This record gives sequence, structure tokens and C-alpha cells, in this order.
Amino acid sequence: MKKIQRLIYLLLIVGGFVSCDDLNERVLPSISGKSGDLLVVVDSVYWNNQTGKEIQAVFSKEQEGLPQREALFNIIKIPHYAFARIFHTMRNIIMVKIDPEEKIKIEVRENVWAKTQILITITAPNDKIAAETIQKNGVALLDYFNHQEINRLQAKYQLNANSNNAKKLEKKYKLKISIDDLYTTAKETNNFIWLRKDKKVGEHEVSQGILIYTYPYTSDSTFEINSLVKKRNEITKVNVIGGVENSYMQTYLEYVPREKEINWKGIYVKELRGLWHMKGDFMGGPFISYTMVDTQLNRVITIDGYVYAPKFDKREFIRELEALALTINF
Repeated sequence: MKKIQRLIYLLLIVGGFVSCDDLNERVLPSISGKSGDLLVVVDSVYWNNQTGKEIQAVFSKEQEGLPQREALFNIIKIPHYAFARIFHTMRNIIMVKIDPEEKIKIEVRENVWAKTQILITITAPNDKIAAETIQKNGVALLDYFNHQEINRLQAKYQLNANSNNAKKLEKKYKLKISIDDLYTTAKETNNFIWLRKDKKVGEHEVSQGILIYTYPYTSDSTFEINSLVKKRNEITKVNVIGGVENSYMQTYLEYVPREKEINWKGIYVKELRGLWHMKGDFMGGPFISYTMVDTQLNRVITIDGYVYAPKFDKREFIRELEALALTINF
């Protein structure tokens, strides 16, 4: 998280920040579009050239840890002349301006036409330099938009900070998580809890689950991917039982989970994105987990979110669980 904040800070220095004061404190509408939508305003001549290729290379990259291909962002492309008022409230906007008289510049602006909106303007003298600028800053741009989507979700989750589930987790497990009361407890022990939220979309079932488990911290080898997967499988085999007799959740080992190190509020965290399946049954889907050490109680804490949604894309369901898991406080 510290890396993302540093990248955002650098971008803001380059482009400047537009506050509500700059907009005469007018009341802004809510953002439009769905989570993961990205509006790209660029003329077709450049979209069909190097600039467009680089934008797609950055934002249409495949999201890791999903059972089918889903892009990191849903790109909606329009030329400048079509950028009418109806598009002004889009949640995430990249505007590319090519002008031979201009120098390279990246502007990051927030809350321009809507609350929590992000507008990034990339100015360059020609198509080649614009493409190079996007390529060099691709990771920072991607992290920035991802970070903002997480922030939007977490702002909504803060309303659940005093829910019954949140109070229960704080009292029994010494953890604060802003989880709503639509999650029900499927199983609970001294060091484990399985919370799940089931719903139907049309005729199809969707389930999101949170597994929280703790165990004593012994060494840094805990954070090795093999150790994390082994512990996960031990926990889910005993506690996450399927509807068919002798069925239980396991990590899909044919797909090695993708690991990532995160600095979260000064704490080292290991993120895993992978796939799970129900051993002995025909169920499966993606999961995301975060493992960290609570030094005060000398324990390892894992927060594991999984999705079962066989008829739907799963990127945004996982993003919701990612944002929820990262509301944790000891």
C-alpha cells in the first residue's frame, strides 16, 4: 500500500490536485458507471495506433486468479468530440491529448465532475511519445485506479463498522472488520470462523464467503506459498464442508496461486489469488487471501475470501472481498 501511495503522490506532483474549493464548492453528483469501468477519451487515429495499443496492454491485461479470462478494467472508448455531458460523471476517466505544441504532461484530478471521480489527462506532442508515456507509467496508473475502486468500496463498508458481525469478531477474535449482517455464520471454532452471504441473481446462485483463521506464529517460513496453501487446505478440509457427503474445499493445485507482498499500515502482508474446488463435488471458483502477523498476540491471521458464481464474471465479486478484508484492524 505504501508503494501505491508513493506512486499516487508522484503523479499528483506532476499534475496537481483539483479540490472542491477550486470548483467553488458546488455540490457534485455521484459517479456513474459500474465498478471496473474505465472511460478512455482519445481520437480514433491515435486509438488505432500506438497509444491505443498501450492503453489496452495496461488496462485490458487479464486479472490473475480467475477461472476464465476477465480484463482488469472494462474499457469504454470515445473520441473527444463525443465527450458529452452524459459521460462527465464516469467514475474513471483517461483523457489523451495529442498536440505538437505541447510537452509531455500527466495530470491527476479528483472530484472534477462527480464525487470520488478520477480524471487522468495525458498530454503529449505525438502518438509515439504518448504511447511511451503510458507504457512507462502503466503500473502507477493501474495501481491508482485499482486503489480508488477499493477506497470507494471501503467507504461504503464503513457503515458496517458497528454491525453485529463486526462486534462479534471484535469480541471473540480481537479483530475489527467492517462486515455487514447479511453474512451468516456457517461454522465457528475458537480460532476459525466461516461467514457466507448467499443470494440469487435471477435463477442463479451466487455465494461470497469469508474465512478467518488464526494460528501461532513460529517463523517467517509461514509466508512461503507452499506453507500458506498447505495451511489453507488443512483448515478448509476440516471446516468448509460441501453439500455432498465427504466433500470439502481445497485449493486447486494445478493453478499455482499468484502471490504478492503488501505493506499494509506498516504491516507485512502476503496476498494470494488462486482457485478453489470442492473435493468430491462439482463446485469451484476464485479466492483471495491475506496473511499477516499480529505481533501483540504472536499469531498469524489469514482472511480468505472466496466466490461461487458459476454463471457470472467474478472480478468484481473478488474486488468486493479484497476491499472488505483490508478493512481489518487488530
